[in-house]
Amino acid sequence: MDSMVRNPDVKQRDAAQAVVVAVSSDAIFDPEVEQVHGATEPLRKGDAFSFMKAIQVVNERLLTMNSDETLLFDVILLSNDSEEKHSRIIASAKHYGLDIGRFCFCNKEDSIESLQSNNVKLFLSTDTNDVCKALQKGVPAALLYRPTDPHHQTEDQLKVVFSGDVIGSSEEMLHGLREQGFTETQLQGFKTAKGSVKEFAVLMGEMRRRFGLEGSPLCTGLMTVWSSRNVCASALKTLRGWGLLVDEAFCLAGAPRSPILNLVQPHILCLDGLYHMEGFTGMS
Repeated sequence: MDSMVRNPDVKQRDAAQAVVVAVSSDAIFDPEVEQVHGATEPLRKGDAFSFMKAIQVVNERLLTMNSDETLLFDVILLSNDSEEKHSRIIASAKHYGLDIGRFCFCNKEDSIESLQSNNVKLFLSTDTNDVCKALQKGVPAALLYRPTDPHHQTEDQLKVVFSGDVIGSSEEMLHGLREQGFTETQLQGFKTAKGSVKEFAVLMGEMRRRFGLEGSPLCTGLMTVWSSRNVCASALKTLRGWGLLVDEAFCLAGAPRSPILNLVQPHILCLDGLYHMEGFTGMS
């Protein structure tokens, strides 16, 4: 059973037209740091706090260009915290001026059902396990990237990086993975990840076209980590077919991805369906 609380300080979006994203509260507010000033003080900023600021910049620019714009980000904060912490989470969001339209409080076991019932286009968390579980249940999900130094992650441009390993995949590539010993369950997870990211990619393409080539508050990229350059090219072609022309593309072909991620500092990092599965080691 979940409890949905609307934020009266934030204008509610049209959920049928908006890009509804659900964000784990543990990503926005630090769940580990002991709050030394007591329960009345705002929660400290979490690893992905800059994501919330960047997403607000996108919405503000869209509304500046067209006050009747409906293609906006609509943020739901998803929390599995105890009931006594609910009011503090809401107060902290208001304290920092975060554009969170709704707060969803539920048990961890009910999180997937809550995501499915609220027309969520993308679930975001810094916890890879939670992202993978959502993907396995058919819920579009991505990782909120944890920068080495959160202070260096931009707040005035939202950066989204898609997985070329997923988007450029083919039956031939999946056959090769099958021969390497991957199970049908694992391969199905890979296919599910590709299918779930399409709607979000289409929406990002439509939103990105609202802005010009220069000075856009939304930057999209593609990263192919362990697949060949042919897969990278196929992914770019697929994204173009979905209406998304990425601003940046990185075809690593097995090279470590950490240096690029540290350089790009994305907010949203879409995972491939084999990530964090037994038998597969992603390039660090």
